[in-house]
Amino acid sequence: MKDKVFKAENNEWHHGFQMTFANGCTISVQFAKGTYSDEGYTTAEVAAWNGIGDWMTWNDGHWTVYPNGENDVMARQTPDQVAMLISELVKVK
Repeated sequence: MKDKVFKAENNEWHHGFQMTFANGCTISVQFAKGTYSDEGYTTAEVAAWNGIGDWMTWNDGHWTVYPNGENDVMARQTPDQVAMLISELVKVK
């Protein structure tokens, strides 16, 4: 069975979703208590990783890749920023 490309998360600690794109990259958008967001009122916490599991952040107009298990999330992203991150992530080759 194939893995789902859309995953909704809604439990005590996770409120949000994940999407995996054709290029293998995944984005996670979370807005629950304990995240770097205002619980979804105006911002969300975003994480992204490539097809081999390396975490990525958007910095100064490009993706920075964190190999070797290093990771970081993008805190307090507005809806416009989340849309831009999705748009840029699907372009990763």
